[in-house]
Amino acid sequence: MAYYKAVTKAMGGTAATEDFARLFLLPGVAHCGGGQGPSTFDALTALVDWVTEGKAPASLPTRSVAADGTTTDARPVYPFPYVARHTHAGYTPVLSRAESTLTLNWLGSFRSGYETVGERVHGRWVVTRIRA
Repeated sequence: MAYYKAVTKAMGGTAATEDFARLFLLPGVAHCGGGQGPSTFDALTALVDWVTEGKAPASLPTRSVAADGTTTDARPVYPFPYVARHTHAGYTPVLSRAESTLTLNWLGSFRSGYETVGERVHGRWVVTRIRA
């Protein structure tokens, strides 16, 4: 989120950033999947449609799937800083009070030369800097 907020600031605001980048956060989903929230979604189709047809995703449909393959929960995920609010008619995006005022400082740099690459070495994950 800090990186996305830094990009937004560098680009001059959300409107300029949303032309090329959007951040979707999945509530209740553990870092790499799992958790109680719906974690099954198709971001690739949304990305391909954005690039090839110019249709930026306004939301991503997500769902929870049981071991037998049945869907047990479904809800949309909206771009940061919006969250889905359940209404009688379904879901609607609302600005998150917590995330809209969140202050995060990006400690990184947008200059090249700091790229890293990760790989498994002798059973451990090792991240090293790319040498130019």
